[in-house]
Amino acid sequence: MAYNRQPQTVLAGMALKQNPPPTILQPAGIVAVTLDADIATTASPGVVQIGSGLSITPGGVLSATGGSSFINVKLTSVDYTATAADYYIGATKKDIDITLPLGVVGRVYIVKNQVSGNIKVKASGGQKIDTASDVNLGTNNSIVVVFDGTRWNVIE
Repeated sequence: MAYNRQPQTVLAGMALKQNPPPTILQPAGIVAVTLDADIATTASPGVVQIGSGLSITPGGVLSATGGSSFINVKLTSVDYTATAADYYIGATKKDIDITLPLGVVGRVYIVKNQVSGNIKVKASGGQKIDTASDVNLGTNNSIVVVFDGTRWNVIE
């Protein structure tokens, strides 16, 4: 979990606070802690709703609600530039280019060549995929990339 407010600075009803608070000897993230939710409400008897879409049952089970477990799938047989809505991009024709957009930290794409032959995955705007400007994918090969703020990193 990450938050941008300084430790021990919590606006009631607006954030999470660490319990026990971090100290100089035990800074945040190094010791086992719990997070107290000042934004929690009772969703139903015995269930605590935390913000939007998260709840905790009396047995301590944390669950997400209201979301979809599906990912956005784009299949293409022509040159294609990924969008912010894409997650999985499947190439259904050989000899096409899949271009990654300018990176946003944490953005992840899966690109798969679903046919016989080669496709090319390209970075844009001078960015790199690991240390190259493009990567060739052979028959049925795939790549998973994540942007770290400076380049696309191949993670699989």
